[in-house]
Amino acid sequence: MAPVTIITAFKCYNMNPQKLEQLLHNFFGSSCLNVDVYDAKGNRTVPREWFIAPLPVIEQAIEMIVTGDILGYKYDSEKQEIKTVQ
Repeated sequence: MAPVTIITAFKCYNMNPQKLEQLLHNFFGSSCLNVDVYDAKGNRTVPREWFIAPLPVIEQAIEMIVTGDILGYKYDSEKQEIKTVQ
């Protein structure tokens, strides 16, 4: 319901795309963009597909998921960086 521009794309092999998406949602969930979008009829939608995170951090998280190194890390939305879980 809004124009978007694709900034980058990733090729991930031998992965379940739905599980990859769920991992990304869980990892970046604390930085979900809080916005209401209204369609042409005035119906409100609250999208949960948009996150506020720098592209290099997203790239780092995807690489960590692909390699399996994501365990033990979390996204710090205030500092916009990946940190170890203590």
